[in-house]
Amino acid sequence: MLRTRKQRQWSEINCNLTDVFEQFLEARQRLSDPKPLRAKTVRSYRQALGEFRFALLTATHEETLGDTVRALMDERLESGKINESGMNVYIRGLNSFFSWCHELGFLQSNVKIKLLSVERRQRPRTFGSRGIQSWQQFREATFSELRVKYMGLVVLDTGVRAEECLALRESDIDWTGSRLWIRQGKGGANREVPLSAEGKIALRRYLARTSHLRSKGDQQSSLIFCVEKGGPLNYRNSLRDLKKVADRLGMRWVGWHSFRRTFATQYIRNGGLLTDLRQILGHKDLRTTIIYLGSEIDEIVAMHDNHSPISATRKRSKKR
Repeated sequence: MLRTRKQRQWSEINCNLTDVFEQFLEARQRLSDPKPLRAKTVRSYRQALGEFRFALLTATHEETLGDTVRALMDERLESGKINESGMNVYIRGLNSFFSWCHELGFLQSNVKIKLLSVERRQRPRTFGSRGIQSWQQFREATFSELRVKYMGLVVLDTGVRAEECLALRESDIDWTGSRLWIRQGKGGANREVPLSAEGKIALRRYLARTSHLRSKGDQQSSLIFCVEKGGPLNYRNSLRDLKKVADRLGMRWVGWHSFRRTFATQYIRNGGLLTDLRQILGHKDLRTTIIYLGSEIDEIVAMHDNHSPISATRKRSKKR
C-alpha cells in the first residue's frame, strides 16, 4: 500500500500509477462509498486511464497535469476517433480519480479538467396513444420480436430502465402485491415499482409462451428476457432487435428510452403525482424528475388552474 502525505509530488507516484488507480477503483466499489461504482462505470474509468495514461505518466508535477491532459485531448479530437461527448465521459472519470487523489494526499490541489461544450441532445420522442396501441397489437413472427414486444410493454407499464428490465427474474415478480422488485438499479439502489393489471396479463402471457427456455429446476431465479438458450441478453443486442421491430412499425426514431419517457409523461397526464413518479423512476432528487420530463412540465403548468386551491375556490364562487 502506498503511503499518503500532503507533500507528495505527482512525479513520486506516476511510476506506480496503475497501483494507485486500482486502489481508487477498489475504494469506490465498496458499499460504504456514498456513490459506489457500477461495473459499467468501472469499465469506463479503466478506458479513461488507458486513453490518458501517456499524459499522466509524462507530467512530472501536478501543476502540469492539466496541460498534458488537455494537449492529449486536442490530439485525440483532431484524429476524429472520438467526439466531445465521448471525451467528456473520460474527463469525468479522470476528475473523479484526481479528486480521490487529493482527498488521500496524493495531490496537494484538487486538479479538475474542464468538460468540453457539446450540443444539447434532443430528448427522445414519446409515443402517443396510437403508437402505444400499435405496439400492443404488433404481431411478432420470431422469438426476438416476441421478446422485444413484451419487454417494451413492461417498460411502458412500469417505467423501468431497459438494463433493469433485462435483469428481471421470475422471483422479482410479486403477483399478489402487483409490483416488480428492481435489484441493484442505477446507483446500486433497490426499489419496488407498481405493476398494473394489464401489465400482469402481458407478463403472464409472455412467461407462458417462453417457459420452455428457462430452467425447469430453478425457474424462479431464471431471467425473464433471456436468449433462446436461457442466458442473459445484453443491452446492445436488445436495442438491435428493437430497431428491427420499430422499422416494421414505421417508428425509426424509437429507442428504449422512448418507452421510459412515454411512461413518465403519460403518468403525469393521467393525473399521477410527481413525487410518486420520482420514486417509481428511481430518481433520488425531484429536480431530476422535472428535468427528465423536459417540455412535458409545461403541461403541468397549463393544468395548474384546474388543480390550484385558489383557482378552484374562485370557480366555485362564480357558479354560486
